[in-house]
Amino acid sequence: MFVDEHVLDLLPGYALDCLDEDEAILVTEHLAGCAACQAELQAYQATVDQLALGVGEAVPSAALKSRLMDRIQPGLADVPDRPELSWWQSLGMFMRRTTPAWGAASLILILVLALGNLWLWQRVNTLEAHLPPADSLRTITLSETGAAPGATGLIVISLDGFHGTLVVDRLPQLDESHQYQLWLIEDGQRDNGGVFSVSREGYGSVWLDSSRPLASYSAFGITVEPAGGSPGPSGEKILGGSL
Repeated sequence: MFVDEHVLDLLPGYALDCLDEDEAILVTEHLAGCAACQAELQAYQATVDQLALGVGEAVPSAALKSRLMDRIQPGLADVPDRPELSWWQSLGMFMRRTTPAWGAASLILILVLALGNLWLWQRVNTLEAHLPPADSLRTITLSETGAAPGATGLIVISLDGFHGTLVVDRLPQLDESHQYQLWLIEDGQRDNGGVFSVSREGYGSVWLDSSRPLASYSAFGITVEPAGGSPGPSGEKILGGSL
């Protein structure tokens, strides 16, 4: 089974909470009944959660303050009987000595950067507060094996553990005589997890219904099989992942 209608283009904006009201309502209503888009949204939310950590800390050298002070007030240290100025006071004196236009532009730039960082932290904190608890949904990432470069897969396990949704993207579309088949693997035994096809864009999903908890399997794999599926893997492995 594969899905043709989604709100994938709106999910990044939804994760960042920057959609207009009508779009946000549309996505919210769609997510209520679409496990595939729920899985995609969870991936976007995890990415947004890491945005604020993307810039590493930089430690200035010990000589930076001295060089900056020399640029701001050359020879300041050699002038007797002058009260010692703080770093910010010296910077303020330097800005006042420059042209008004340069000082105004610099101040605006500093304010824009500060407000931008504040906004980003607020977005990250808001999204983190609305993420589901870590034990509410379990996910397994499936990685490509080289047979389909760029292909990705994600399995989202339901709360009861016996159901789930497989979502794949960038898989090559197969001819009518072949389909993809998911395998649930444990101790060398492979149980059928479902047969599915993908759209021309390589996107597809399949509902999983297992007689045993999905988390009890140690690994998962997707192979190319004859249309309708096989009793055991017979084709090339395309995606794979493990708990």
